[in-house]
Amino acid sequence: MGLDQLLELSVQSQNGCVQTGSKNDFSYTAFEQWIKKEIKVRECCVFIKKMDGELEPICHCGNVRSAHSEGIQIHGETEKWDKTTHTTLTECSAYGKINFLDEDTTIQPEYIRVASDYGDRKNIQRMEKLLREFWGCKQPGLLISVIGGNKSFHAPHDVCLHFQHGLLNAAKSTNGWIITSGQDEGVTKLVGDIIGRSILTSKIYTIGVANWGKTWNKEMLLRKNNRFNESITDYTTSIPELGSASLEPNHSHFFLVDDGTTQASGVEIKFRGELEFLITKMYEKDGVPLPMICIMLEGGSQSIEMALNSLRMGQPLVVIKGSGRAADIVCTACEMTSFKEDFIDGEFVVRGVINEEGKRDISDMLEACFSKFTENSMIEKLLKSVVEIASFKKQITVYKIDGSEPLDFAILSSLMKSIGESAARMRQLKLAITWGHEKVAKELIFEKKDYKFRPDELNSLLMFSIINRRVGFIRLLLDYGADLKNFLTAPSLTKLYNILPKNSGAFKLLTRFDRAVSLRDVGELMERIMEGTFHSFLTQEKYNQDMREDDRFDNPYDLMMLYSALIDAPDMAKFFWENSRTPIATSLIVHKIFLFLDKMESQWARVDEEMTEKLETSAREFEKLACGLMTICYHNYDKPDWIQILIVPLKEWGGLNLFDLATIIEAKNFIAHAAYQSYLTDLWMGQLKPTINAGRLFVCLVPPLPIFLPYNKLPMTKKDLARKILRGQEITTRARKRVNEDVEFASATGANDSDDGDSVRSPDLKEKLYYFYTSPVIKFYLNSLTYLAFLLLYGYGLLVDDKSLVISQNGSRLEWQDLYTIVFVLSTVPVEINQIRNGRTKSNLKKVVDHFADTYNLMDFIAVCMFMVAFALKASTPYYCSSSKLAEGDSNDCTIGSSMNLNHFGSYQYCNLLSALAFGIFNFGLMKKLQFNPNIGPKIVTVGKMAIDLLFFMFLLAVFTIAYGVSSQALLYPFRETSVGEVIFELMGRSYLNVFGEIDLDGFDEHLKTGHCRAWDSTIFDSEIAKPSECTAKSLLHTEVGRVNYYVAFTLLSLYLLFVNIMLINLLIAIFSNTYENVETQSGIIYKTQRAEMILEFRERPPLPNPVSLLYFLFKTSKFVYRRYIKKINYEKDLQKMISSMPNRHSSMAYRSSLMEAECRAQFIRQNKSDSGDRMISHTMTKHYLDLSAKINRLEGQLTVATENISKISDLLKQRVQGKTKEETASKKPKPDLKWTARTPKAILAHLKPQSLQQIEQSHSEREPTLATWGSLVTHSQALTTPYPGTDIERFKLEKGQIAWKSNFDYTPPVYDNEEIPQLDPKKPNELRFNHVDSDGVDRISFIGKYTVHEGFPRNPKGRTGLIGKGNLPRWGPNKLAVTIVTRYKEQPGSSDSGEVPGGVINKQGQPVVEVLLLKMEGSPHYMFPQGFLAPSETVKHAHQRVVLDLCYDFCNQTKIAQIPIAASIDPIFSQYKELSSSYMDDPMNTDNSWMEVSAATVHDNQNAMSSDFKLGSGVIQIVWFTVTERPDLHPNMVTLLRKTLTVLKSYSPYTAAEEAESGLSG
Repeated sequence: MGLDQLLELSVQSQNGCVQTGSKNDFSYTAFEQWIKKEIKVRECCVFIKKMDGELEPICHCGNVRSAHSEGIQIHGETEKWDKTTHTTLTECSAYGKINFLDEDTTIQPEYIRVASDYGDRKNIQRMEKLLREFWGCKQPGLLISVIGGNKSFHAPHDVCLHFQHGLLNAAKSTNGWIITSGQDEGVTKLVGDIIGRSILTSKIYTIGVANWGKTWNKEMLLRKNNRFNESITDYTTSIPELGSASLEPNHSHFFLVDDGTTQASGVEIKFRGELEFLITKMYEKDGVPLPMICIMLEGGSQSIEMALNSLRMGQPLVVIKGSGRAADIVCTACEMTSFKEDFIDGEFVVRGVINEEGKRDISDMLEACFSKFTENSMIEKLLKSVVEIASFKKQITVYKIDGSEPLDFAILSSLMKSIGESAARMRQLKLAITWGHEKVAKELIFEKKDYKFRPDELNSLLMFSIINRRVGFIRLLLDYGADLKNFLTAPSLTKLYNILPKNSGAFKLLTRFDRAVSLRDVGELMERIMEGTFHSFLTQEKYNQDMREDDRFDNPYDLMMLYSALIDAPDMAKFFWENSRTPIATSLIVHKIFLFLDKMESQWARVDEEMTEKLETSAREFEKLACGLMTICYHNYDKPDWIQILIVPLKEWGGLNLFDLATIIEAKNFIAHAAYQSYLTDLWMGQLKPTINAGRLFVCLVPPLPIFLPYNKLPMTKKDLARKILRGQEITTRARKRVNEDVEFASATGANDSDDGDSVRSPDLKEKLYYFYTSPVIKFYLNSLTYLAFLLLYGYGLLVDDKSLVISQNGSRLEWQDLYTIVFVLSTVPVEINQIRNGRTKSNLKKVVDHFADTYNLMDFIAVCMFMVAFALKASTPYYCSSSKLAEGDSNDCTIGSSMNLNHFGSYQYCNLLSALAFGIFNFGLMKKLQFNPNIGPKIVTVGKMAIDLLFFMFLLAVFTIAYGVSSQALLYPFRETSVGEVIFELMGRSYLNVFGEIDLDGFDEHLKTGHCRAWDSTIFDSEIAKPSECTAKSLLHTEVGRVNYYVAFTLLSLYLLFVNIMLINLLIAIFSNTYENVETQSGIIYKTQRAEMILEFRERPPLPNPVSLLYFLFKTSKFVYRRYIKKINYEKDLQKMISSMPNRHSSMAYRSSLMEAECRAQFIRQNKSDSGDRMISHTMTKHYLDLSAKINRLEGQLTVATENISKISDLLKQRVQGKTKEETASKKPKPDLKWTARTPKAILAHLKPQSLQQIEQSHSEREPTLATWGSLVTHSQALTTPYPGTDIERFKLEKGQIAWKSNFDYTPPVYDNEEIPQLDPKKPNELRFNHVDSDGVDRISFIGKYTVHEGFPRNPKGRTGLIGKGNLPRWGPNKLAVTIVTRYKEQPGSSDSGEVPGGVINKQGQPVVEVLLLKMEGSPHYMFPQGFLAPSETVKHAHQRVVLDLCYDFCNQTKIAQIPIAASIDPIFSQYKELSSSYMDDPMNTDNSWMEVSAATVHDNQNAMSSDFKLGSGVIQIVWFTVTERPDLHPNMVTLLRKTLTVLKSYSPYTAAEEAESGLSG
């Protein structure tokens, strides 16, 4: 049914490739000409009076006389008016766009008025050009026709919500069109509302086919009323008159069908049917019409007619059961329909038929629904229509809203049924993929096993699923025969990258060219993401052009994982990760991809916090996957094995190993992993035994002491083996197999632990010295010592001997300390160059950029440059002899008869300045060394982050400083004659020093005098201004100018200090505190990351420290020149040839590593599934028990109706209780049930004193009929929920009339008893005394009266539930829960620690304000009241008292001494105990034999005697006294209890009177 169209368009729509809703460009003049020529409307041409109106007579067409055209004929009243002869076709007078004036919508829908004559197969063809050319409608994927009630629409609210959600999903998923009646009422209004609220409004075509005659304000739509824009018509949707309706404003197009009348109904039905048929034919493909479906919601007689027309056209129909009227009648008819096979015209035809009894029932339903609106003669016609509809039962899908399946699922199932058995399975599957319902595909296609898909079909479906990101379908297809390796060829992967979603990062990164995307572009993008650290195999020339279909990949899952990450599909990436060959490495790379996309989002200046958070979350998840998988490998395998996983080269990632990838990507959590850090420790120690402590290493720094240290054994390398062979030594086969590539690789993988003499060897003395001084730990110690010596000598030269460089007559000379500093600084240059050369990236420019991105490297570079300049200045400055030098007689080296001139003095000063600054910067190098300390390292990071915070803070401080400095200087010193620089320096310096307490009030007087007195001696002031006899600060204060300026400046200073010293400084402290806390929480990861950087840096450092490292670089340079330009000896050639001929173990080791990773991944997935399952069950049970109290009093509105029943049941209960003999109760001693200790501690039971059986039963008889049994009149609904909570057990399906026990039918429900919960009752309840308090003190008397016991089992008083047994409940019969609302009055402040007299109770609106005690439990989003189950031998009142002690004071865990004051504070408040309700709880946990009941009560602490020293009980995370001047965050059903409590206390309520009345609580 045109599904290929549907599928292609849905993919394009989801990928952003189709912009639906756009209009084609066309000439509006041509449109008008076409309208005038092709489209006509029907108007009345003969006026025949029907009745007298208020102002003028009314014609049979429904219009008044003046509404007719001029010059019409007027006939007598006796003539019969006929639509055919008395109306005529005229030129169309209503078309264009509608501007809804009184609606908040940006849509301006197209509209046109057409005659009903176009509702035939021939004339309807004219609408095709209108839709295609003039309205520019894009091709749909599905046509959805919605029919239902309008004026008399009364569908339930939950049904409407399900309908809206399902319809929107169906339209969005398929790029579908929706056709409605177009009126702003009933089901069409529902459609418009959901379209209007959707963000995809402009992408969903919603076409309304309305009755022109019944359209309200239709005169506004006439062209003659357009005075401004010819194409746009203003329209208002005011309240319509009876019998008319406004247009719904969220539609995109309207067809207004006219038959010349204003009151006729159903005018548009035929036109709508033909229009739907036209659209299905317009967009057919390969002779297959566009798929269409009809949805029926509620509805009247016209809905029945429209549904029948749709079925006659062969379209499927979805009827929503429970929506009312016509829909329910059709559902009932379908249930009554049976199939009958008849022999007609030589063929057997299967038809649906209804027996006579069923027809009579349907007739009664029709009469009940439509007798008020339809003539009795129409009932038979409607009955025939309904019977005919039922005959199409195979085309009808009855959808019942029960929460099990969404409406779009039913739509999909109906469409797949309409395809028929002969249709291609490919279309069925692609339709299911479009909707994302793999369950339908699995049940209706794959599990039938009546069709075998070809490989090319499976590949096509797999491509379609990947494009639509349907992970469930990808998994399903791979389970049923698809092969990803066979699917993923070079051309197919290229196709995927050329159909990228426009909102994905890959689209922006790859579609920068006018050409198609090639795999080489993808490879270059990956190299860019990895910052050029590896060479992608996708950049090979063969992936750029001339790709063959058989070009397949060895690692398809890895490539698809990268594709999923680039299009931001983490769920799909996780699925492919489950089958990746290198799951840890691929997880880290995907982690890097998401971080890169997040970085690019910020560079693209897209402020999308949701997208940023999503990308960051995805990055964290995949890093977590890598860490979790590495943890399993770390625990499951020996050290050589998991180190092999870390360091084996990965061919897929350019030969990098996992260790290198984590370092390059800077995956901090993975770097902090124990496995990574353990391998770092091995690198840190080199070949030294890791057990050697630091003190021993320091002692052995001087040779030959290192030879006495213990070293690891060295494995036999290829080079060693080759040398043995050349020397003629015999080598065993085992040694040949165990030979490794290099010492480091072999030693890391544990080969050095072997005792085989041919496989390992001990290092000789030369090697010991080499391995000692090349180990990173020794390099670090030596470099730290030489660096510290450098700083000490450099500082000594600056402070003590500043003439170390001497220029004499005999030449220059250097002191030894100056020589050391110069050589040390020079030696840092080749070290820095070596670090740049060893950079991770392949680009030299990127290496330089990355090197100087490190703050320490940049500071070293600046310090070296400054030192070199200072040295040059110092060397060029002649030495000046001081008088003391001459007095000592040491003047041989002085310049004779010379003195330092001005130029030499300036050079000397700049030399000192640069040297001092360079020394300061060099000292920061110590911080880099200190980062290696676990305590100091994170603190250094904190300082760096605080410096950034301080930088931004200084901008804020500068605003206040400049504002105050300029203002105060202008007031105190207005006529200043100094340079601009001096003014700026003084005003900024003075304002800045004020922050640190340098107020300098004396400076106010001095500035006032200096700034103003000189004005009196100048001509600035007018001569008429009086001049003081003596110009002083004191005398100036007596002048108006001086006094105002002085006091204003002082006021500004006060405000400045107030804002800066108090507000801004405290703000800075808060910022620093936040930064410190953030860093401190990550201190472990920060230290381990810094440790890794330090170890890897010193791993590449030369073995000799500065400054002797110059000798090392000189040696390396000489060696390079020798090897580069001098011919190698034959022995070396033979040696290299022998090494190259030996087997390479890396490939086999990589394979073994992948197997270990796969095994660990399987275990990781199993653990996650198990943990997630446990968490789900735990969460479900916790949530259920936390919501128990929220379901209390669901039916309080029926309190008035139940009053008489309460009295009757209460009397019956009294008779039952009083009929018991004293001997029966006295002979049985109550025993506390220790199994309830989780909620009934012994200490609490001891305090409350267990009651006798008579007392408990008497409490039932004396209980006031508050709200006790109002629920007994209503059956339950929640107790019918299926499956049963926490299980897959489906309840027995019960119809409405089958719930009551009195109904008789074949009832075979399943049995379920949860054995994992505490079993407080025996498995068989035969010996238990129901409707009594049994011998163990368990109260089995129901709050709602006596319940029946059948064959020893109690029966649920509300009827059947579809399940027998106890289920998840601990007891047979009633399981009682006590909910306690504790309140107190809110008092005025002043009654606390200060000892002040309280101000009394706070009142609001003349009523006292109360506080209510609320708890927050683990896993609950809302607050709740204290609650708990009733314990044995416990009355309801004592249960309320116990739950307060248990949850608020953790009573059982307190000492006996601590229990006394707690109990003393609780006992008095229960004198105000008042029971609110005791009722049955309609709960999903209920069964036929076990159910929940709830007792709610309130206690008021009017003396504030209750102790506030709360101790959190089991599961409680917070206890608060909430002031009820606002509405607390309670579950909606708990609000009812709070309202009732406030009403009882006559206190202020934040709830309105209307809300109180709705809850039945007012008065």
